[in-house]
Amino acid sequence: MSNNDWPKRLYALDVSRGIAALAVVLWHWQHFAYKGNSLSQDFLRENQPLYDILRLFYEKGGMGVQYFFLLSGFIFFWLYSVSIKNKKTSAWEFGIQRFSRLYPLHFVALLVVTLLQLFYVSRENISFVYPFNDIYHFFLNLGFASKWGFESGWSFNAPIWSVSIEVLLYFVFFITVLFRQGGWFFCLFVSVLSFVLQRVIDHAILGGLALFFLGGVVFHLTFLISDKYKALNPPIYFITIIITIIFWFCVMIDFYVFKLSNSILEAGMLGKIFLSGFPPYLLFPFTVCSLALIEIDRGSFLKQISWIGDITYSSYLLHFPLQLLFGLAVSFGILNFNFYLSSMYLTIYFMVLIPLSYITYIKFERPMQRIIRNKALPQKKA
Repeated sequence: MSNNDWPKRLYALDVSRGIAALAVVLWHWQHFAYKGNSLSQDFLRENQPLYDILRLFYEKGGMGVQYFFLLSGFIFFWLYSVSIKNKKTSAWEFGIQRFSRLYPLHFVALLVVTLLQLFYVSRENISFVYPFNDIYHFFLNLGFASKWGFESGWSFNAPIWSVSIEVLLYFVFFITVLFRQGGWFFCLFVSVLSFVLQRVIDHAILGGLALFFLGGVVFHLTFLISDKYKALNPPIYFITIIITIIFWFCVMIDFYVFKLSNSILEAGMLGKIFLSGFPPYLLFPFTVCSLALIEIDRGSFLKQISWIGDITYSSYLLHFPLQLLFGLAVSFGILNFNFYLSSMYLTIYFMVLIPLSYITYIKFERPMQRIIRNKALPQKKA
């Protein structure tokens, strides 16, 4: 399989990943309604600022993590599968690339959260949102193992849990393609098997595997469509995009006009199963496939705002430490406890987070990647 005709970078997918990260940040806005480690019983989601506009993110923003897993599968099968199969990318090189990309900011964010939580606990006698901030969980976080099944619960910079699972997925992916597996049927088999097993064994790695390898299936299908669609009548390329548009149109109608999902729920258990599986197994795969196809066919159309994708990791890792600072401001009486209900403070929060994330990406993430890769992979260009 060759995708040499594809662009070197699919900016549309990068931007979608950045939007997914910001969706998780908005989903976590509810953290400010916590009293200690639990959500206030007085909390009403619809009272959050600009709810009528941001309803989708306040209600379902957490699903951005599922989008991460699926998109990661697509990207890794696209960028790495052939080079690993052909032994052009070694385990050492692959590991260093991942380590240099993920670990430096994770390490710094972990230390910052540790110090801020200690300060917060000294004032409030309880931690902010996430309760298990002891030595044991610190070392779990230090080793990227915060969601491997050894933990007692959420700890430190807890959103890193998805990256903790990603680390395991990278290992499984590398072994898979090293032994020359990873075709569309294999990916589909692993995805379905993981999905079924997760119904029996509730572990985050199984959910991650199901979506990561589904991303592999989407990559294979996207490659097939991009290579063959012109010969089809009617073109499956256009059908894919039209279905994606219809799916998103239905989502917008459901959240902002009237509840289409209520009629589906009337189907009982089958309706609930469909609604729970619709975003990760239909909406997200079609979205990734369509964005990739459009850019492959039409050229880069979101390059000007690709910085949104660049700040994905930094915004995802920095948003909870920033929330801790706001929590300390409440503790000191600088902010009222109900400040989070104001759209002004929501705006201020993002006006701090987004520039901070971009500066972190430019001044810390990229330089650290170059330094580590130059040291560990001197024969390779960083």
